[in-house]
Amino acid sequence: MRFFRFILSAALVAAPAALSVSSAAAQDAAPAPAAVAKSGAPATFDETLFNVPDGKDAKFYQERLNALQEAFQKYYQATGGDQAKIGALIPKLQVAAKTIFKNLVDAQDVPEAERFQYFQSYAASFAQEGDLDGLNALLAKEQAKKPVDAERVKFLDYIIVSVRLDKALEANDEAGLAKIGAEIIAKANADETWTQNAPALLSGVARMNPKVGTKLLNDLCASFAASKDANRRQIAASLAGQLRFLNLVGNEMKVEGLYLDGTEIDWKSYRGKVVLIDFWATWCGPCVGEIPNMTRMYEKYNAAGFEILGYSLDQDLDALHKFEEDRKLPWKTASQKLSLDYKAKKFVDLSQYYGITGIPTMILVGKDGKVLSVNARGPELERLLKAQFPNVK
Repeated sequence: MRFFRFILSAALVAAPAALSVSSAAAQDAAPAPAAVAKSGAPATFDETLFNVPDGKDAKFYQERLNALQEAFQKYYQATGGDQAKIGALIPKLQVAAKTIFKNLVDAQDVPEAERFQYFQSYAASFAQEGDLDGLNALLAKEQAKKPVDAERVKFLDYIIVSVRLDKALEANDEAGLAKIGAEIIAKANADETWTQNAPALLSGVARMNPKVGTKLLNDLCASFAASKDANRRQIAASLAGQLRFLNLVGNEMKVEGLYLDGTEIDWKSYRGKVVLIDFWATWCGPCVGEIPNMTRMYEKYNAAGFEILGYSLDQDLDALHKFEEDRKLPWKTASQKLSLDYKAKKFVDLSQYYGITGIPTMILVGKDGKVLSVNARGPELERLLKAQFPNVK
């Protein structure tokens, strides 16, 4: 489930990684066979471990969970991380793990904190299957207990809403998304846990369905901004940046600050050029990894009117200067630190202003000053530049 896989990772805290992820996700995450050292052991797995009966004591299930984890790790190493073999194994592991978790969630001889972890993974197993009926039945069972475990009920509420979102996204059900989003906003204004969870959930919706998700984020931001609660108002200020970012394509962008040499950016001077604005840092491996492609594009299209403006988030200016000198970058770099430390004039923090939480973020601006793309990386940058400069061969 594409969206739920994104928000599920924090929930899977009890089970071994191999028992906690979907087969597709495991294959996505698995390193290539060459990256795994084979042990020389035969690539076999003791499938009798999958036979997990109900009604045993907690010790049995905990030992079986450990045995499955150890066997999986050995098998993974012996197969060299073979994706086909691992992918075939994981569904069986999940079935066994689900039975284990079911029998541990209420085991009285297990510490309460551990029981809650097993409960999280048990609920997650239904979610991975998209089994809303199973989740709702589990919720009804928890609500019928005396006393009710509020943490379990709250966790299930979050999981159920997340899976409903996932199903609506996969079905492209915009009316359903809007309805669930409105429920999330109501919960976020009434409960502190939902206050923290709602922005991430609705941001995920916005990434997959900008039309509905952006409106939902706007509604959440407006409601938080009007709240008497200081925390909600602070979150609203952060969301405002995300919303600016989501609305960038087709609109003009604010760009200001100081270059690394201390001179001020004259954004108007870039009008008439296609400009790549690169939010990056020297300590960011993927950022540095983009530089060869950026350099190639610069050399090919600069004479035709392509420019690059780096916006570095480095706080160590000596390291940034050294990097610039060593790499001999042909474009100018602006510095977040220099810009914010400047006393003579106040500049906005562009990374905060546009809600940028991950780098590299690469934004391509057209000759008219309007943003063409907020994901102009790698092959996408080349594709976009070919369209902007069709006469350059």
